[in-house]
This record gives sequence, structure tokens and C-alpha cells, in this order.
Amino acid sequence: MTTVLMAVMLVSVLLLAAFGGPWLLRQAAPALATVPRLAATTLAATALIWIAALLALGPVVAWVSRGPAWLPAEAAEVCSRCLAAATPFSESLVSVAIPAVLPLVLPLLGFGVAAAGLWREFSQLRQTRHRLTHQLRESHEATVLGHRVSIMSDDSCFAYSLPRRAGGIVLSRGAVASLSPAELAAVLQHEEAHLRQRHHLLLALLGGVTHYFRRVPLIQAVRDAVPHYLEIAADQSAKRVTGTAVLAGALLKLGTSAGIAGDAHARSAVLHAAGSERVRLLIGAPRPPASTALAVAAGAYTVMLLTAIVSVNTPYLLAVVAGC
Repeated sequence: MTTVLMAVMLVSVLLLAAFGGPWLLRQAAPALATVPRLAATTLAATALIWIAALLALGPVVAWVSRGPAWLPAEAAEVCSRCLAAATPFSESLVSVAIPAVLPLVLPLLGFGVAAAGLWREFSQLRQTRHRLTHQLRESHEATVLGHRVSIMSDDSCFAYSLPRRAGGIVLSRGAVASLSPAELAAVLQHEEAHLRQRHHLLLALLGGVTHYFRRVPLIQAVRDAVPHYLEIAADQSAKRVTGTAVLAGALLKLGTSAGIAGDAHARSAVLHAAGSERVRLLIGAPRPPASTALAVAAGAYTVMLLTAIVSVNTPYLLAVVAGC
């Protein structure tokens, strides 16, 4: 009975995180916004941990179940001994309609799905960045306040960054004309923080691994939240150099490039400084006391999931390494 309860508990934890996680993230957002780099990294890790916990159901089902014969007798005997050696459970097995060894392919299937998502994500990003780089051929390079940038012949006011090899920092002619020198310095510091902290790579990895799991509410909530926290992290880096008032003024003036605003793939390929909604965070909006407790609860929940994964997968991996 204990074995079945543990399997049910793992499923319950996964379902609770999948459907309750978005609410928890919304309520904890004010506290998370005070530590945006940590929040972005932790949330990305949470999504990956949830997927890993889902895949851990395979070994659990294999350990607690007894299914019909599927392999030749000698191979079935070897698999039974290996499963018995790896399982952390000690009670009798539960009869099911599928071969007990079959769920062991679930982790392999999950890795395949994640790899396919990564391949798709990087292929699309490569195509999008190639198109954006082609657009940059109409721009000219210049050194602005000590930063090497590409300036596009566009009178609207925008700024964004691509990975350095794809173009780096991009400014519009309108931004250079509209922003004061101090505001321009704040925008450049913001975009430089994206490049220095490798935010583009984090978004690409998160988007790829979670692509085929994005229908799960928790995964989609994380995919939506991480770019927001990365922008806040870049804001904080710029604020330390130029001050709050200057950065807030720049954010209020900036918009989004028309060539990016209508293209979902382009929006995921670039990180841009526009964001008047973040001004409230810059000026120190009050943080509800409960949000800190909920942020701690979210972190504790992630640790609990990670503990479950390690507990399940460690004996499984040890059995594989031992040759079973």
C-alpha cells in the first residue's frame, strides 16, 4: 500500500504544481521582482525540475507494478532482478495491464522530446536572427557613449539587443535623437546587461526544452514570467549606473520596433528595453507582506520536487551503471 501511496503522492504533487503554480507565481511576483536574476534562474529551473519529475513517474510505475510477460523469459528474469535491486520500495507489487519494464522508456522519451524542442527552438531563432541581421545591413555601426551599436534608419524610438554574434545592441535613429545623453547611457547599460548576463541563451534553452510541454499551465506561466524578470534584472544593472529617474524617463520614451512587434519569433529572439509598466518597480512600489512568504513557499516547493526526483532516479541510475 505504501508504494501505491507514494506513486499517488508524486502524481498529486505534479498536478498541484501544474495547476496551482501559476497562481503562486502571480502572488509571489512582488517579492520575486526584488531579486529578478535569482527569480528568472529559479523559475527556469522549476520548469525543468517539473518535467524531470514527470519523467520520474516511469521508474516509479515500473517499480510498483507487475505486468504481463513481454520479453523472452531469460531477459524478463534479468529485468525483474534489476528492477528489484533498484527499487527503493520493499512491498509487494501491483498488477497492471502493461509490461512493468515499459514505463522505463518514459525518461528516454522525455529526453527525446526536450531535444526535439531544443532543435526546433534554435532552428527558428537562427532563421529569425538571420532575417534581423539582414535588416541590419541597412543600418550603420557607430560608437555611442563607449558602446559599439548598430543604428537603424528609423524615426521611431526603440532599442533592443541580439546576441553579440548576431548584431549586439541595436538603436533606432529616433532613439538617438529623442533620448538625452543620460537616458541613452541608461538604455545602453540595460542592453549591455542582457549581453553580459547571457539572457538570450537562458531564454533559448528554456524555450527549447519546454516547447512541447507549454500546454501545462505552470510551464506556460514560467515561459511568460522569465523574460519579464530578465528585463527587471537589466533595469537594476542600469539603475546602479545611471540612477532611477534617468532610467524611468528612458523607459517611458521607448517603444518596440514595428518589425518586431508583429512577429512572435522576433520578439522571442531579442530583448528590448521598452517597458513603461516596469517604472512602478523602479520607483519602489510597496511589496505586500504575503508575497515574500509565497516566494519562499515556491522555492520550498521546488526543493521538494527536486528531492523527489533525486530519490527516485538515483537508485535507477545506479542500477543502470551497474549493468542492469
